[in-house]
Amino acid sequence: MTTRGISGLLAVAALLALAPAKAFALPHVPRPELALSAGRTWAVTGAPDDGGLTFAIAPTWHVCERGRFGFVGYADDLGTQLVELFDPNDGTPLGTAAELHRWTFGAAWRAEADLWDRGPWTVGATGAWGWWRVQDDVRGDVNAAGSAVGFILGADVRRAAGRGREVGLTVRYHRLDENREVTWKRVDRYASAALEMRWKAPGR
Repeated sequence: MTTRGISGLLAVAALLALAPAKAFALPHVPRPELALSAGRTWAVTGAPDDGGLTFAIAPTWHVCERGRFGFVGYADDLGTQLVELFDPNDGTPLGTAAELHRWTFGAAWRAEADLWDRGPWTVGATGAWGWWRVQDDVRGDVNAAGSAVGFILGADVRRAAGRGREVGLTVRYHRLDENREVTWKRVDRYASAALEMRWKAPGR
């Protein structure tokens, strides 16, 4: 993910975290439960494959006592290839530099369910189906890009952290549809782990 992209995501996250919940209310629409997560990707297929930062934001609405439905937006850094630099005159090593970088962003429909709770602790599961845009760039200049559809399966453990808030850990598996490109091989699956902050819907 580029520095500009990361800065933008952090700015949006900060505004959402600091703004009062009523700021997001729409007439005749119940206020959603909001989950904001940040962590790292790993187990990436393709190349680069060393992973990177992951961010997601998900507003969901209760459809039953333990179930919610909404959508999620995400941006996932998948890795950077490094190359060794040498002096062209005498071959002296000059260190390493970033070459090929890969990241993805997108949005999906998301369903959540609370499976078990005791005291301040809750164990939940999530599933999502949506769209990804995968991009390769060299120091910010995009040289390959493609779209995909896929799904996410996740599990989380959360603990109450004050009135109407929860904090926890979530682990997710991301699966994209088969890559049919002959000349460019994009990612088709990866995993992520993240810390999650959740603002519960009023009255929950």
